[in-house]
Amino acid sequence: MNLTADDFARLFEVAVDDLPLECRALIDNSDFNYELLTTASRDEIILDVLRHIDSEAPTKVGAQRSQLWERCWSENLQSFVSSEFELEKLVPKFIKPGQPIRLNQQYVMPRNDLFELCFFQVCRAYFGLKYFSDVKSLYEFGCGTGFNLVALGKLMPHLQLHGLDWSPSACEMVNLVGKHHDLHMTATRFDFFAPDNKMPVAPDSAVMTMVALEQTGARHEAFIDSLLAKRPKICLHMEPLLDLYDENNLIDYLAMRYHQKRGYLSGLLPRLKELAVSGEIEILETRRMFFGSLYHEGYSFVVWRPL
Repeated sequence: MNLTADDFARLFEVAVDDLPLECRALIDNSDFNYELLTTASRDEIILDVLRHIDSEAPTKVGAQRSQLWERCWSENLQSFVSSEFELEKLVPKFIKPGQPIRLNQQYVMPRNDLFELCFFQVCRAYFGLKYFSDVKSLYEFGCGTGFNLVALGKLMPHLQLHGLDWSPSACEMVNLVGKHHDLHMTATRFDFFAPDNKMPVAPDSAVMTMVALEQTGARHEAFIDSLLAKRPKICLHMEPLLDLYDENNLIDYLAMRYHQKRGYLSGLLPRLKELAVSGEIEILETRRMFFGSLYHEGYSFVVWRPL
């Protein structure tokens, strides 16, 4: 089996001819072949996932993990510097090759170890070009290594890029990227749990989080309130969204259990819908990509703007 441009067009609900050329190039240059699983292989994966969920291995997300993230980004920083600032070293290590993936509410086995990364790159390019082409500045909260900012900056060179992260090593990495790769890119420390309401956001700007707001669990309200006060032109969140799963589907049910065991992002969509009803924001798009890693789907999107 193989994912094609037609498959991505259906996921985005556009005509294939309306896919940006940049997305078409990413699809054409990626190996999206995969194998369907036998019943026995599928059952083995499900059993392994259940055993993992029921074990002590999955840890709770939250503010208590700040030192863990600092260690992770410090390792990336050291690798980046020792490589003489190769951009390939910015790919986060949580994107794990060689595992089964979730596709259309089933498990499949990709032929390409980088299938998940390639899929993510197509989605990032599509939504970036759709929503950020007419803004001047882009702020990524929870930017990590900055590899999302680099990719979108190369797609849209006019963007002023701002990374924000609670890890000093992540911020140092982003600043080094800007310095050594001639990108308009800087980073500042930021804490989702105690947002700095005095931190300025430039006019005509966009805000995004990409698999970062998930770490706040149910404690995202202060961050959303700070965005409402700063009034960016548009906000995009690519996150695991619990509300989009189907609890009557076995593969989705496993993802829901894992999501809840980890304490990932909860209540964001209901909160945004409340704000939309009260006339404070407009929700422009909510989209489930029906794609994810072994344990859950981290690539759903919600896009909104303050009114």
